[in-house]
Amino acid sequence: MAVHPTVQRASQAPRGLRVTVRADKSLEIRWQTEDGACLYELQICYFPFDGPMIQPSHSNVLQVEGAAQHVPHPESLDKGQAWVVKIGLKARSADGLLSDAAEAQVAMEDQLPGEEAKKALEAWTRNFQGKYFAPFCDMRGENPKILVLGPQHHGKSSFVNHMNRCLLANLGLHDERDQAPAGVEEKTVATEALQIPMGSSPVTFIDTPAFATMNSESTRKLQTLLSSGNFCGQRRSDLGHDESSLFKKPPHAAIVVISLCHWRDQMEEMKMYLMKIANEFKNASQSMVEFPYVIAATHCDEFLKDCQTENPKDELEKAVLGIKKFALTDHVYAITNYKRGSMASARNNEATFDLLSQLLTKAKHRDTGVKQTRNWYVAHVACAITPVVLMVICRLLGRL
Repeated sequence: MAVHPTVQRASQAPRGLRVTVRADKSLEIRWQTEDGACLYELQICYFPFDGPMIQPSHSNVLQVEGAAQHVPHPESLDKGQAWVVKIGLKARSADGLLSDAAEAQVAMEDQLPGEEAKKALEAWTRNFQGKYFAPFCDMRGENPKILVLGPQHHGKSSFVNHMNRCLLANLGLHDERDQAPAGVEEKTVATEALQIPMGSSPVTFIDTPAFATMNSESTRKLQTLLSSGNFCGQRRSDLGHDESSLFKKPPHAAIVVISLCHWRDQMEEMKMYLMKIANEFKNASQSMVEFPYVIAATHCDEFLKDCQTENPKDELEKAVLGIKKFALTDHVYAITNYKRGSMASARNNEATFDLLSQLLTKAKHRDTGVKQTRNWYVAHVACAITPVVLMVICRLLGRL
């Protein structure tokens, strides 16, 4: 009987493999050195993000020393395209034996050069203004006011800053709204409105305090926001129960911000949250209004960079489908919030403006102030009836 030789390997795979994508799409790869390993074999494969992940467009094997390596983006590959990069690292012992491979991967979004990015955002904004913003204003006779809602640290304030940069076509703008890093107390403690000029008229985004859980108290406060129009400096503790006023018009629509990373890591909690908040939208203003809303699934870049499944694109689509199911809407958009100095992405621009266009399309034909309208008619009828009632009472009293 033939005896097959045993393949000998170095003791163990390298540990602590980490990959960081720099702004120029070069890779910074780090790992922990192992005893007895003097060299490492580093394999890097590039796959198109939209491809089948079968045959790499570019691959390279490097012999490296130490515990880090900087790898420039291949000259033969378009930096503007989206890529999935798979990395395999093996330790080579002094006698030439290779260990098992430590593996990691990162996904890069597409990128638009600076001037091209500005022109693209300007084109998207003109299209949005002409086809969606102006018709909304003409039909409703007022400019759109949009609530931005969501749990803490999901990116609400960052999303408002993102909207500001997109609609003004300037990714170099400073933040208008303060952002709290994860792990610290929330920064948004009161409703704050940011008006972004659209020609001679503004669109208003209303950044709200976080609704961490949709318990009975939170739902009462949410209904107040949906029906009352109290969005200038109102603290969460000041929001009463479903207050309405003849003098304050409620917002026209809402964007719910849900982090894709939180969806991945806290899925059951996010499912319950989405179902409850969707129910409040479907039954706003004491079930008189079906409030228009869409979902911004934020932190798309972090979700893709962290994704270690075979096909990150499929994993992203699976997450979006899951959010749609529990948010009771097909209108879910995977967004990367542009920070100051970010590189623009054609995919991200499209998702952002699709979200806005769909939201105003839904809001254009929906009267979120129907309760106030009803109260206005009741008040006017009462005012008209009161003099008649008084006159009848006076006549009756005169006969006594």
